Amino acid sequence: MPTEYEYLLKGAGPYDVAIRRTTKDLIDKEASAEQKAGLEDLVERFAVGGPQALPRTKLNGNEGWFPSEKAAGKVRLQALKPWQLRAYGFVCSIAGKPTFIITGADCSKKQDRANKNILKAAGDEAFRVDQQLK
Repeated sequence: MPTEYEYLLKGAGPYDVAIRRTTKDLIDKEASAEQKAGLEDLVERFAVGGPQALPRTKLNGNEGWFPSEKAAGKVRLQALKPWQLRAYGFVCSIAGKPTFIITGADCSKKQDRANKNILKAAGDEAFRVDQQLK
């Protein structure tokens, strides 16, 4: 696990969930109590049942490929979606266990489309972390 990350939930089920500390701080500072509770619920459900345990409206399994769809070693960014919050991340293996790593968040998602700058930053970070873990 990269040093700038910490586990949100470990050992609760077949998946672990980790988050970048700066992203956790952003969520703690900017997200509403409702958004935080919603994210906590989604994290718990993901840890226990994986992506199939979440309703389609609460997980976008394909926010895009980073750095690009044709790049070698590309990473598929996904999003946990509690009310008007997006927690962007990807699934990889850490110590042989599938782990959803949250690399970025948008706490004020009010439009249908993702904020391209936040999405790109989260995707770039996901690619960097994935390369570091290999």
